[in-house]
Amino acid sequence: MKVHIGLFLALLIGSTAAHADDIDALVKQLKSPEVDVRRAAAKNLGDAGAEAKTAVNALASALKDKDMFVRRFSAQALGSIGSDARPAAAALGSALKDTKKEVGEAAAEALGKIGGSAAAKPLAEAVKDKNAESIVHRKAAETLGKLGADAKSAVPALTEVVKDQKTERELRNAAVTALGDMGSAAKEALPTLEGFNKKQKDRTFRKLLEQTIKKIQESA
Repeated sequence: MKVHIGLFLALLIGSTAAHADDIDALVKQLKSPEVDVRRAAAKNLGDAGAEAKTAVNALASALKDKDMFVRRFSAQALGSIGSDARPAAAALGSALKDTKKEVGEAAAEALGKIGGSAAAKPLAEAVKDKNAESIVHRKAAETLGKLGADAKSAVPALTEVVKDQKTERELRNAAVTALGDMGSAAKEALPTLEGFNKKQKDRTFRKLLEQTIKKIQESA
């Protein structure tokens, strides 16, 4: 069976501990005309984790690759790199709007892993984006909750989602839960949540609101 040399090298590198030369080779593979090679390179950079921090710019560019799997694996790789991938926050924010929901979901998860206030802005925009896929909406809201205090700037966006009764139930639930997970950072949402809770007839949603209010109050 004929195996493309570029794919062979990418797989070989991915099977051993990553070194600087290995990362450089994988970055070059990201530009290969062979889609299987680009996919393998992005996947292996993700496996390298924080050691692939020198590949951040290349992975950010690969988020625009014509192949969905390359884009998805590149987003996941940036998440695996962690905080060193924060310069790619804007590129991941654009990836949240990808035509493939799998890519958008991967971008949201990656933003949560790289953390920082820079990750909160694109996630907040995704929560408000009426054209975003449902799974991306929810994943963005959930991720904001995981960011904690770093997502304080997103509190107004999450609060608006909770107030909008036209918002799908699962997204509203995710937004409420996220505010609770943010604790004291979401205290500015308390007046709205408390007022909304008083007139809430849905018992299940009211219970979730009460839990969130309690979490914010106890952490303040």
